[in-house]
Amino acid sequence: METKTTTRTEPLSSSSREDMERAARILREGGIVAFPTETVYGLGADMGNEEAVRRIYEVKERNFSKPLALHLPDFESAGPFIKNAPDSAVALAHRYLPGPLMIIFEKADSVPDYVTGGLSKVGIRVPSNDAFAALARAFGGPIAATSANKSGALPSSSAEQVSACLDGLIDAVLIDDEGIAGTASTVLDVSCRPFRIVRNGFLTGEMISEALGERVLLSDDGSLSRAVTQESGLNVILVEGDRKKTLKRIKSLYENYSSIDPGTVGLLLTNGAEEQTGHLRDIKFMGSLNEPEHIVNGFFACMRAFEREGKKTVLVEGISREGSGWAVMDRISSAASEIIRDSSEFE
Repeated sequence: METKTTTRTEPLSSSSREDMERAARILREGGIVAFPTETVYGLGADMGNEEAVRRIYEVKERNFSKPLALHLPDFESAGPFIKNAPDSAVALAHRYLPGPLMIIFEKADSVPDYVTGGLSKVGIRVPSNDAFAALARAFGGPIAATSANKSGALPSSSAEQVSACLDGLIDAVLIDDEGIAGTASTVLDVSCRPFRIVRNGFLTGEMISEALGERVLLSDDGSLSRAVTQESGLNVILVEGDRKKTLKRIKSLYENYSSIDPGTVGLLLTNGAEEQTGHLRDIKFMGSLNEPEHIVNGFFACMRAFEREGKKTVLVEGISREGSGWAVMDRISSAASEIIRDSSEFE
């Protein structure tokens, strides 16, 4: 794809009313703007402007068959863009939106095919981020959007990361780095029965099933359940299971890889893990087991640091998949080249 470049990506402050109006005006004039959500930064354009929407695909180097989602200030605004919405799904939306949940409905004729990749369904997203809500209200219409990064690359959880990969390719970035979790939104398809979770995220299947009063299924399409695919060239090996055995296995792998190619191996662990691995070189820490919601941001920040340092292999300690750890591990495992799930076999 030929990518249109801009002279610069304009930084706009979410705390400035003038900058917020400027961001909305850029959207109305056919520009594309990166904006914060509670999960990662999004990249959006006016749904009704085909050229602007196609620019998102070009900038991201994204396949045109992959749909964008409609980002709205509230769920009540979704009415003109969906049809045949199940009552239970509407009730779920009122309970969890705004929030880290995308709900896929049958699309109304008002949603152009170039937004949905020709699909007969559309994702509805209402981020619980004050800066986005202000932008959406100032713009006054649906924003067709996806994550603000190159396709297959690490997601952006700060304006600095957006600029690092998209500077000069987009028109503006609305800056507000507070409260961005880095954990993906859950994606639930309610256009079929039974409802299906097609991407794991912050809201677990158990939480959604309980709210709906009915069981939801995980998608059997592996391509949909992966949040992001790592294409940095790093060989990312995720080891999960009993922590003591996991760290023992990671230490052994580190020693083996380092003996073959010294200085090219990184260790990515949780806080306190060095008590069992020893003070090896090339360790970074992605966060505390007591605060799993912060681990995803730490993971991606450390991965970028390893890239800059020229590492080839990164050994990652997995965490428990219970509770919010489920969404964290889905995000991390989607970036892994190899997953070792039962380290006990190495005893």
